Amino acid sequence: MVMSTKRIIPRALFEPIIGLRASDLTDNNTLLNLIKNETPLAIEEAFKAKKTFATIFEVNTSGYFLDIPKMYWISALEECIKLNLEDEHFEECIKLKDLIEEIKRASKKPIKSKQDGERID
Repeated sequence: MVMSTKRIIPRALFEPIIGLRASDLTDNNTLLNLIKNETPLAIEEAFKAKKTFATIFEVNTSGYFLDIPKMYWISALEECIKLNLEDEHFEECIKLKDLIEEIKRASKKPIKSKQDGERID
């Protein structure tokens, strides 16, 4: 049996946080690398735990988190594939594509409903 360890949610530290603009974030390579690396891990963990959102990181020590709702997981993973293609990390792209397919398959599974006298396991 493989024991899985719970992922430690990283912190992204922003100083000063007052006056922070979106361009400060999108132009920050360290932050982009954090997002590129943590997004797949967070989505995979949330998917396996049957959560409705994936937590990428905490902002400073504020208790505020960057979360991705389940409906955006596939598009977020597709963006991670693009970033990994730019860096020529093709093996990571394959893993991300496999995770996307796994999420798609799970969302297509029929929901069991209880019929009269039928037991659902």
